[in-house]
Amino acid sequence: MSTDQDGMKKALRAARLARLIERIQELDDGTLEVLDRMTAEAVKGMEVGIRPQGIDRRRFLGAAAGGAVIAGLGGLALWQWDERRIALLQGEVSALRELVDLYAELEAVALDEPVAQGLSTVGRLVEGLQGMVEGLGDAVAAARSALLDFQATFPSLQASMQWLRSNLSTVSQRLLGLENEVSRALGLSGPITETMGAFLAEVLDRLPATPRAQLGAALERMGEVVTAVPLLVQGLYTRILEPMGDWFSSRSSEGLSNVIVNPLLTTVLDPLEALIEAIAGLAASWQAELVEPVQQHLDERREIRSRIARLRQERGI
Repeated sequence: MSTDQDGMKKALRAARLARLIERIQELDDGTLEVLDRMTAEAVKGMEVGIRPQGIDRRRFLGAAAGGAVIAGLGGLALWQWDERRIALLQGEVSALRELVDLYAELEAVALDEPVAQGLSTVGRLVEGLQGMVEGLGDAVAAARSALLDFQATFPSLQASMQWLRSNLSTVSQRLLGLENEVSRALGLSGPITETMGAFLAEVLDRLPATPRAQLGAALERMGEVVTAVPLLVQGLYTRILEPMGDWFSSRSSEGLSNVIVNPLLTTVLDPLEALIEAIAGLAASWQAELVEPVQQHLDERREIRSRIARLRQERGI
């Protein structure tokens, strides 16, 4: 007899004994007496080496006549019920074996290794992103600090621009006054850059020979300085004050705060910081909500698989 048949026989015997014990509790005295005599004869026959006869319908009805009630469940006689139960148990065992085979086929589909490999691959990517955003976070913090420090200097720079504008206005007014006086003295009309040379020449002509020789070079240098001042004033206006006049104003729409600093802060650095926080949160959630639970389940599956293998080896399944 094969191992499978022997296991089936033991299972059927245990199931039959359990059913008999349950049914005996509900039998009447007559039927119990019949069963008592029959089981006693069967045991006695086994002790002396005599093969007991099978219990057929005729023997059971004859023994139970005279007050014994035929034991039946659901309208079936005891032997009929027993045969049917055996058939049902055989079907259940067959279904269970088929189910076990299906579970074995399901387990044969490789799942744990691809899941572990996927976790490892994505984990390396998450770790790489986490390392990148750590450096990016330092760069964003440094850029924000530099922009805010630069913006903090705008009030003093704006005050300097106002000071320059005021002093250039004063210099321009005084140059205009000088130009008017020179033109009136010479009886000429023209800008100071054109009349200053004639004015100095007139002054030198009116000086005696000795002072003229001593002061000539100095007066020429002074004329060069005076004639250069209007160009300097004009250049400061056109190259600095006009293009940069509102750069450092916090109220101007063309100021650096509204054109450069604030846009960089709100449209570049703020989103970058939000991205850094999101990636940090992703890394934490990835580890706590996916990697650790999945790894725990994989370990549990590995342990259960090991227990199944040991059981099958012990039972010869």
